[in-house]
Amino acid sequence: MTVRICPLSSGSLGNAMLVASEKARVLVDMGTPQRRLKSGLKHAGVAPEDVTAVLLTHTHKDHFSNVAVGFCLAHEIRVYSSEENLAHLARHMPGFRKLVDSGLTQPINGETLQLEDIAVEAFDVPHDAPGRCLGYRLEIGPARSRRTVAVATDLGHMPPDCLARFVDADLVVLESNHDPEMLWASHRPPELIERILGPEGHLSNADSAEAAAEIVGRSHPGKVKHLVLAHLSRDCNHPDIALEAHAYLARRHTDPVKVVAAEQFNPGPMIEL
Repeated sequence: MTVRICPLSSGSLGNAMLVASEKARVLVDMGTPQRRLKSGLKHAGVAPEDVTAVLLTHTHKDHFSNVAVGFCLAHEIRVYSSEENLAHLARHMPGFRKLVDSGLTQPINGETLQLEDIAVEAFDVPHDAPGRCLGYRLEIGPARSRRTVAVATDLGHMPPDCLARFVDADLVVLESNHDPEMLWASHRPPELIERILGPEGHLSNADSAEAAAEIVGRSHPGKVKHLVLAHLSRDCNHPDIALEAHAYLARRHTDPVKVVAAEQFNPGPMIEL
């Protein structure tokens, strides 16, 4: 069994990530411009009509946009998220009610969601978007050859119950948003900086690296094979800085973890499990 994971776009201008199993093609978030989304799907070898579902993490527009509404309606793609998130979008996003009326939305309320051969569990993450913000743990395939992907793209800190959802995942997708020194030097409004640094804002490189090290340390040896750094700030971070913060994991003498940084404008890399 082969599972393919491909970040299509990651950052404040739009987010989408593909998880492709033998039977399903699932997107985590759909906040990218349509041309970039279609280009990313083409890069991954997936036609828009073959997308099984969208797992929405939260309600910020860089994770689900007005463009996504039209895309999902055109290709009859169902959107799953917390009941609070779906209700918020139905009230505040033009056109989202059409998805609801078409039966293309479904709440996740603690139960395991089965999408063909992918079992999805949602968990709460601390972020300041309206609604109930989620991360996802995807168990893919039969028990004897199961692969696990755990995702949290936006979170201000890593609570213990949230961290536990990443333990023993083959691939971890974790936010590594900013370098604090670059953030303070960015001339952004102080209230915005405080929000980003706050407990419901975004993880810094150092915070992300600390969480990732604990995830790997609590997992069975060699179980965590890949770490994808997500949602890097264009102005207050750089892939080289984020990767260096996580270099301990890549340089481990035993069971090194392959660490990559997802990009805003270019899809990839394609990772196979």
